[in-house]
Amino acid sequence: MIEVRKMQLAAKREANGVAHHAVVAKHACVIGAGYSGLAAARYLQEYGVNFTVYEASRHIGGTWRFDPHVGTDEDGLPLFTSMYKKLRTNTPRQTMEYAGYPFPENTPSYPSGGCFYKYLQSFVKHFDLMKYIRFRSLVTRVRWADDHWDLTYIDSDDKNSYTDACDFLIIASGQYSNPVKPTFQGQDIFKGNIIHSHDYKDPEVFRGRKVMVVGAGASGLDLATHLSNVTAKLVHSHHLNYNQPKFPGNYVKKPDINLFTTDGVIFQDGSFEDIDDVILCTGYEYNHSFVDESAGLTVSGKFVLPLYQHIVNIRHPTMTFLGVVGKVITRVMDAQAQYAAALAGGLFELPSQQSMLRTWLDHVRSLRTKNLKIIDVNIVGDDMDYYFANLTCEAGVVRAPPVLKAMRDFNAVNRLEDLLNYRDYDYQILDDCTYDRKYNPRPEDTCYIDI
Repeated sequence: MIEVRKMQLAAKREANGVAHHAVVAKHACVIGAGYSGLAAARYLQEYGVNFTVYEASRHIGGTWRFDPHVGTDEDGLPLFTSMYKKLRTNTPRQTMEYAGYPFPENTPSYPSGGCFYKYLQSFVKHFDLMKYIRFRSLVTRVRWADDHWDLTYIDSDDKNSYTDACDFLIIASGQYSNPVKPTFQGQDIFKGNIIHSHDYKDPEVFRGRKVMVVGAGASGLDLATHLSNVTAKLVHSHHLNYNQPKFPGNYVKKPDINLFTTDGVIFQDGSFEDIDDVILCTGYEYNHSFVDESAGLTVSGKFVLPLYQHIVNIRHPTMTFLGVVGKVITRVMDAQAQYAAALAGGLFELPSQQSMLRTWLDHVRSLRTKNLKIIDVNIVGDDMDYYFANLTCEAGVVRAPPVLKAMRDFNAVNRLEDLLNYRDYDYQILDDCTYDRKYNPRPEDTCYIDI
């Protein structure tokens, strides 16, 4: 069977016009066993590449696994999940599914976080991926060592440090584990509690209390809908212009924070509210602190550069990233994973370094025409369907149908128009360009996946 697969891949390389001397990775290393890392594992296995997945925790799933711990896990490591009870996806599941591996047909279009985690578990089981994952292995450094990568990790079981050699790297360490925590004047004298949504677990903890949520991104709006039903008072500080729904009477909309007092907050309009607890829904930054300067990249919490196709380290093309891309649907990470695995498997060849750099510089110059800055260099946004097409054209990645962008765009608007009810609708893809949407409210924990 293995020899047959090798012959099939050789034929595919030839069909793609790839030279017979195209390099196939001897040992690829994947960092992270969340959504993206698992996608990479699937494709590396399919393409016959020898590989290992390094996962810091004891579990698969990354941010999609609920963990009751706060701050650190059972091994004393920082938590890499931001999952909380009662979470449901805020985009239709069809935009989040792995290529060729759909949810059961009758699954709600906005499944619960628990249901999505079951989906990842079923994916691992279906493709028999668990055998490739080295759990409790926290990667602390990746360094270019002349002709390969040295990957150093700490085994949280014996607390020792080990280094493995890899000739291809796929970094899939996630986007939602490094919270942004702004500071405010007077915060040090405030006697209440201040946490980031990364540490938020359950609305019941705040029952009967006076709570302030800061921010109106995906988490901020979600927590507002949950907490307004259990708190004595919910103060929501944000500057989003949207169709605010009719919240319960305990909901108080406030502008941005001016300063903290010992028992509350003064806002920019001069008003005051007494507060017990503050939840900062202020987003996340990338964390690639383990990437050594020998990689030749400029790495920050806002961006990684220069990356060809938002994936490939131009200076060392055997290093690839998944998920360093903004304003896209989750399915993009699956496409990126297939692209990276196809590169590791020798199924296509990259352009020259000079050509890749020229393409990247053209992208940088285009930012100005879109009123964007260099910190936005990893944003795809409205160009998402074009991005999918590029990956397909270059690497033979399964083409995500244009209908997914249409669904994404409609959902982005509709979510802000009908915050309390938009998840009561189910989507059905009719063809590559059209979909249907019907009202079908169901219990939030409806799920048809058995593990």
